[in-house]
Amino acid sequence: MLPSPADQVAIGDLLARYCLTLDLDDVDGWVALFTEDASYQVYGRSFDGHAGLRKMMGAAPGGLHLGGPPVIEMDGADTAHTRRNLLFVDRTDGVSRSAVYTDELVRTPEGWRIRNTRCRFITADGLADRPAR
Repeated sequence: MLPSPADQVAIGDLLARYCLTLDLDDVDGWVALFTEDASYQVYGRSFDGHAGLRKMMGAAPGGLHLGGPPVIEMDGADTAHTRRNLLFVDRTDGVSRSAVYTDELVRTPEGWRIRNTRCRFITADGLADRPAR
């Protein structure tokens, strides 16, 4: 089921904020985009809850996050899942990594939030939990 125009805009805004808060090193703003019980899978690991997300960001490199528009599919009135691509450029060495994200979203009193996300990197062999070296 496709999202309503209002949900399309709100979810697009959520995922744009995902990139921008990271680019601005706004960890608090980034964590606020997730539900309290969120789970984030990347590099073959899972970071759970706001504490886990903060821990992950403490070790993550900074840089530019260029996100493509999401493909949004509604699962119900208050749940959705998305697929989106992202290009990351490391600010220290300019090395880039490309990835595809799958997200589970939920409508909360504060608006749409990410409940679960999985990052898989685009490699010569297809999508992988780790970027190519």
